[in-house]
Amino acid sequence: MSVTGFASTLESWSQEEKAIFLTGDLTLENLKAQCLKKKAQTKPWQRELLHQCLTKSYANLPEHAEVRKNIELLLQENTMTITTGHQLSLGLGPLFLLYKAIHVINLCAAFNKSAQPFTLVPVFWLASEDHDFEEVKHTHFFNKTFSWDSTQTGPVGRFNTENLQEVYNVFNSLFPEDVSLNALFEVQEVRYGQHFRALLNKVFGKYGLVVLDGDEPELKRAFSPFMKREVETRFVSKAVEETNTRLLSYGKTIQAHVRPVNLFYLSPSRRDRIVPVETEFTIGNQTISQPKLIQTLEEHPERFSPNVLLRPLYQEFILPNVCYVGGTGELAYWTQLKGLFEEAMVPFPLLQTRVSAFIDKSSLNETSLPSYFRPLNEQVDALIGKESEREEVFQGVENQLDGLIRAMNHGVSAMGNEAKKWCGAQVNAIQTSIEQYKQRWQKEQKQHQETKIKRLERLHQSFYPQGIPQERYTHLLHFCGTHSLVEWIEALKNGLDPFCSDIHIFVQNHEAE
Repeated sequence: MSVTGFASTLESWSQEEKAIFLTGDLTLENLKAQCLKKKAQTKPWQRELLHQCLTKSYANLPEHAEVRKNIELLLQENTMTITTGHQLSLGLGPLFLLYKAIHVINLCAAFNKSAQPFTLVPVFWLASEDHDFEEVKHTHFFNKTFSWDSTQTGPVGRFNTENLQEVYNVFNSLFPEDVSLNALFEVQEVRYGQHFRALLNKVFGKYGLVVLDGDEPELKRAFSPFMKREVETRFVSKAVEETNTRLLSYGKTIQAHVRPVNLFYLSPSRRDRIVPVETEFTIGNQTISQPKLIQTLEEHPERFSPNVLLRPLYQEFILPNVCYVGGTGELAYWTQLKGLFEEAMVPFPLLQTRVSAFIDKSSLNETSLPSYFRPLNEQVDALIGKESEREEVFQGVENQLDGLIRAMNHGVSAMGNEAKKWCGAQVNAIQTSIEQYKQRWQKEQKQHQETKIKRLERLHQSFYPQGIPQERYTHLLHFCGTHSLVEWIEALKNGLDPFCSDIHIFVQNHEAE
């Protein structure tokens, strides 16, 4: 189904392009081959470190048997992961954050039925070091915007959760007591990264989703040789620029800008780019020598943060991962990285585009449903044309006008130039009148169809609020009535097919989610 607002996916690339920039299509055969590569590359100490960090981070959370089982499975050499990730948005919004989590859960469950001897564990990687708070501080439902106002700066995962409960109290007040959200939207954690993990655990823990925050000192220490190499040799930019050149030669767009040094430096309330200047580096307003920067990295690796192009390598080094699931924008910058992974001697994962979906509250007719995702002006034109037979009427007028003009011109053809000029003026006047007729006629028809057009506008606003695809804007709470958010997620999980590339349409019928 053709739907506006969605870019083409990697799955639509040619086999030649996939061979150059990707690992291959996500098939059972390719997945098993990737598992073998990753098994050979992953060392026992990496699994033990991952297990220790996860065990520590889950120590104060309610335990889910499936999560505990998966964390223990990660110690075994035949256990691999399928991973997705996201920024720390407000209250688990918008919808596509949930679609990502459900996608990897269902994908692992499907492959685990036939991927022996390997077992796949779904992982959600918290992009907790992102510092664009303005981008994630809002969420939208019931045609309202809710915001967490804070003056804090720096990595969002390190924010104190002060004032967050006030926002959640507003959420809770909008629903009846039998759909109480209090148990879900309750702030007990000091840091937002900890709180976001707890939220995901409450909703997806029973499905075994393992949540990992890369902002862990032990994990960064393990990755520090790569960060040191980046400071000393700037190997990321060289590898990525070579791949960028090839991408451009195939007509592809470069998604992420590569930096001379692809690291940030973290300090209280700041995340500053590390910029080389001759033999030194600037960090914010400070200048530091390379030996001093390397010394700081060795002593405090937690103060360093990979940027968007280095973070995937960090993730794949830490995890026994075989596939990354992301949106089209995310995967676009992953396509810049295969050469970097080869340079780092880390297996480049399979990539899969996450599912996209709409939720329809209006119970539209299934056969006509695709037409409602076209641009609104096309829908209105189609409605007016269908209801009024506009084109047929206008064509009849045009045909008769052509005959009238020919007859008038013929009548004065032997009378000389003055008569022809007079006739031409009359013809122009008639054509102008006809054009005015068309415009007035169309206006009258639009007014006649006003109720139907307004319905189209309401539907389009539901599917494309503020002109943005619903999944990128709307919170799932928008659809919660007598059913809770957790019940809705269960229904979405049951209907989401990770192997179907078509846009999913979930229909809400009189609260029968």
